[in-house]
Amino acid sequence: MGIVGGRRAAATLATGALLLSGLAACSRAPDPALAVQSGLRHLDQVRAAEVTQPGPDRSGAIRITYAAAVDDAAGLAALVSEVDAVAADRGYPSYRLTLVSAVTPESELTVGDGFGDRRGSRAVLRTWLRLTDTMLGAVSYAVGPDGETVRVRSGGGAAHDVARARRIGHGSDRTVWVFDSGPGTFTATGRMTGRDLRLFEAVQRGAGAEGQPVWVPSWQLDRRAGHVRLDLTVDVAAARTPEQLTVARHGRTLAPLVRAAQVALGATDLPAWLRLHATGAGPDDVFGSWASDRPAARGRDRLDRGWDAWLARQAAR
Repeated sequence: MGIVGGRRAAATLATGALLLSGLAACSRAPDPALAVQSGLRHLDQVRAAEVTQPGPDRSGAIRITYAAAVDDAAGLAALVSEVDAVAADRGYPSYRLTLVSAVTPESELTVGDGFGDRRGSRAVLRTWLRLTDTMLGAVSYAVGPDGETVRVRSGGGAAHDVARARRIGHGSDRTVWVFDSGPGTFTATGRMTGRDLRLFEAVQRGAGAEGQPVWVPSWQLDRRAGHVRLDLTVDVAAARTPEQLTVARHGRTLAPLVRAAQVALGATDLPAWLRLHATGAGPDDVFGSWASDRPAARGRDRLDRGWDAWLARQAAR
């Protein structure tokens, strides 16, 4: 009898534990991210929605793919208001909002919390629509309290997109443009100008010219308010070690590339900087540096291969 009673008691305890665990599960607060995601997917102009629950190391985020019918700033502003209302109704905290058109799924606009209530939000939406309408490359447009970044993955159409950015006329000292041409990247602050376009085209021609004795696998051009800088990564196949990359051995090979770069930089009327990087699996080897507004200085090249003085002589020709 003791054994039977013990089994009954154990069964009763187990049943009680299951009931308690079920009640605990029912009493847990629903996941706000899932609730918001479900609500957003019921909006007429939303084709897809992803919501990330904020955590200790990440902020809340909502990503919306909207219908092709939303094709003007007023429609986008209305959609942003609907998203805000759904999030507020379900107790979702502050979040970053990313908008993606079903027509151009590779492009995206990312804005901060409370964007819809900010002054100038309509202008941002108009700019976004104009960018995606005119650029060949995919556009990532990020707007925050500290400024905005327009990144265009243009590939072979980079010159076209730089020209389009100039025609749009958008930008301030808080705007950063980034054009990715594949091997090269062009970064500029403020409005794009005709001089920016000519600079980009000249650098692109020089770095990618066919038949050059040296290969340029990558380059980075930066035009800021007070200077312009060009970083060229060169692959000199005959220089198997850093010590072999000397002026005596390879100066004649690099001279046409360097002179073309210095001419392109000089046309900007800004202080110009040029840096030469060597390819390789090891640490970044900046073997040559030149600045138009200061003399060559010893000590920048740890191997003292003499490229800085050589670059200064090329510029003086």
